[in-house]
Amino acid sequence: MKETRIGPLRMQPGVELRHVLTLFFASFFGIATMSFINASQPYVLTEIIGIPFAEQGSLSGRLTIIQELALLAMLAPVGAISDKFGRKPVYATAFFIMGIAYFLYPMAGAIWMLVVFRLVFAVGVAGNAVMLPAVANDYPQEASRARMLAACFIFNGLGLVLILSVMRGLPVRFADLGIDPVTVGRYWLWTMTAVCFLAGTVVLIGLKPGAPRQLSRREPMLATFRVGLEAARNPRIALAYLAASVSRGDMAVLSTFFVLWLTQTGVETGLTTGAASQKALTFYIVIQACALPAAVVMGWLLDRIDRVIGLAIAMAIAGLGYGSLWFVPDPLGPLMYGSAALIGVGEMSANLSATSLIGREAPERGRGAVLGMWSWFGAAGILGIALVGGWLFDNVSKIGPFMFIAAANLALLLWALLLLRRARRIAA
Repeated sequence: MKETRIGPLRMQPGVELRHVLTLFFASFFGIATMSFINASQPYVLTEIIGIPFAEQGSLSGRLTIIQELALLAMLAPVGAISDKFGRKPVYATAFFIMGIAYFLYPMAGAIWMLVVFRLVFAVGVAGNAVMLPAVANDYPQEASRARMLAACFIFNGLGLVLILSVMRGLPVRFADLGIDPVTVGRYWLWTMTAVCFLAGTVVLIGLKPGAPRQLSRREPMLATFRVGLEAARNPRIALAYLAASVSRGDMAVLSTFFVLWLTQTGVETGLTTGAASQKALTFYIVIQACALPAAVVMGWLLDRIDRVIGLAIAMAIAGLGYGSLWFVPDPLGPLMYGSAALIGVGEMSANLSATSLIGREAPERGRGAVLGMWSWFGAAGILGIALVGGWLFDNVSKIGPFMFIAAANLALLLWALLLLRRARRIAA
């Protein structure tokens, strides 16, 4: 069977060019569609629900906790289901469900409705969070796996930067047309509904059917769950599971509290909620734009060094990036650009190194279940930062969540170094 190659990327037998291009297309929309719910949430809480600023940090954390509790229950089953029935239907359905959730979210008239709609959203996020690394690990040959993941992360970053660059200005444009603030918020999120439906349709048409490299004999679903749990006996997989918690926590602290912090600061200085959201998303876009070259460098580096070493490097950069916010006196001032750049490099490096490590160590049999368990740990990390970060944001300091995640990154750096030291002692 003819081998598909895209530059330095070499695919498994049976993976065609259109399948890879569809994966890149889905990657382009993946992170943007998952993270926009939190990026737009300060506007929803302020203009649609009317929540006071002093309560928004804790409420944002609680909504994230509710979503992640649902994810914790769903991620491993999603991986197992995709092992049995294929990646395509799960991946496409994930986008469609997120689109429905974006349509419902700005229709909420009370907090309990936000909770229900976030649970709907969680179903879509579960499918998206598992399928991207699953398909990205299924398609390439081992020698190209890290670079393939880097390519997907690059498309993640490009999509986030370009989509949010368009989305961030829509509230102000809608308001300039004389539309009231509540309807502005609805139009804003309904635009993302259309984006989700587009992505889901393309995935349904173009992704490769089935689960590549799966054995023909299907085992019971509970057996695939056990694969995910038993795989943690490998200390490198255990490290990858913990890395998922920290790296997903990195993403959550940005999407939940970074935009909220800067939006509140903007409103307190006299900006409208729409203008403050636009300013906050500008710095968020800077973070993602600076993450793009990091994906290229880390993808190249991870194919050439021990991936635990790569993870240690990533954790060091991320820890320094989040810690640098302590020294930024004005979150909307020029110093924020430097911190945002460092955070972007650290965030991308952390996510790419964690994904690359699990992709290298996960066994072929039940790979989707192992990756589902890895995503489960990622959801647990988001749960932790939402629980602790929400309390810190409202009761201690608005930079509290960022100092917490900085400490988590540095703690995982220490764990990785200890694992490397242990491996060298055994080898000696």
